[in-house]
Amino acid sequence: MTPRGKHKKYAPKISTERDSGWMVAGFDTSQSCLAGAAIAWDATMRVFKGPVFTIERWMGGEDYMSRIRKCGYSFELILDLKHKLGVITDSEHIFIAQEEPWPMGMAGGSNFTSGYLKQQAEISGAFLAGMLRFGYTNVVQMNSTRWRQIVAADLGITIHHSKWRDPVLCKQYNCIPQDSGKFRSKQWALGYAPFSERFHFKVPDLPDIIKSKHGNTPRPDGSKAKAIQPADEYDALAICWTFYNELQESKLLS
Repeated sequence: MTPRGKHKKYAPKISTERDSGWMVAGFDTSQSCLAGAAIAWDATMRVFKGPVFTIERWMGGEDYMSRIRKCGYSFELILDLKHKLGVITDSEHIFIAQEEPWPMGMAGGSNFTSGYLKQQAEISGAFLAGMLRFGYTNVVQMNSTRWRQIVAADLGITIHHSKWRDPVLCKQYNCIPQDSGKFRSKQWALGYAPFSERFHFKVPDLPDIIKSKHGNTPRPDGSKAKAIQPADEYDALAICWTFYNELQESKLLS
């Protein structure tokens, strides 16, 4: 019998290049909470995902150093957002924008003490360190004017206080006139934001924030307390969307 040659064995070809898509996240950080929002392109499923939200909120009596420590583990908020989006995006394709620790001009104002500004800066710095330490290096800081201009343009107004504040918002959100402008991000997110054309996850109607003996907390159902601001997640979403548009214009998202 003529001997038969063995079948040749072929090693499977494994591609070392994998398109993991991208993720854009925005964060609003303060002494009361760390709030984040994110959107993503899932290259495996070939679908846009988001927005999703995450938050770490502290009560008034919580130790300040424990808050700083939590900020040092800010990367956990990114992991939470990735889990909610259901993506496996590599760190080099995750883009993070954080709002600056205080708005332009606040440092020279008489209403803010050096202690307040110091703690704002420490919270912000610890948050950034937590991201950088664990490999999330595509991080920028954003002045509030940048995202407010995007929100205002979508709402058909300007950021001048005569347009940004509106008595109608006082009735809608049960707040004082001076705080009405803070609710523009919520108004935008729930009714005017253009991201819904591509990112179809439902944006929740979150409880507004009141000042209580426990600190800044979500307003309980049935409470008539005046709100001081909307949920921080809405500002985070506006920051995220603004950064996404800037990345798109710079052609940094494939």
